[in-house]
Amino acid sequence: MIAPKNFLIILIMIVVISIVIIIAPISNDNFDFSHFKFDAVYLNDDNSVLITFSDETDKSSFAILEILGMETTFHKEFKITNSSFSQLVSLDTIPKYGWKTTPVILEITYDESNTVKMKTEIHDEDQIPPEIIFTYDD
Repeated sequence: MIAPKNFLIILIMIVVISIVIIIAPISNDNFDFSHFKFDAVYLNDDNSVLITFSDETDKSSFAILEILGMETTFHKEFKITNSSFSQLVSLDTIPKYGWKTTPVILEITYDESNTVKMKTEIHDEDQIPPEIIFTYDD
């Protein structure tokens, strides 16, 4: 059984923690990613991947683009003009175990000081684009 003094301390701690959680909500839940468009399409005729990005708010200014799972990881950093870009990346070989082993990662500087990270998979031209996974750092 809990002593009355310990019960009062625990009750006060629960109330204080509850107030902190209510006053300071988690910012990732409030961030809207719907204005970002990000895609990676395999162009069979060119043996390359066309990566496209756009931001309808025009607040994206810098990007770090990586394609993982290749023999040599593709890595490029550049300024974004007009909050969009297209990048054609030639491939030496198609992944032995499919596109799921070759994620495309994009990290952008958003609104001058925030970072939005996106992850998707390469898909063929006739396929529906896979889901984009977003994370946000402020």
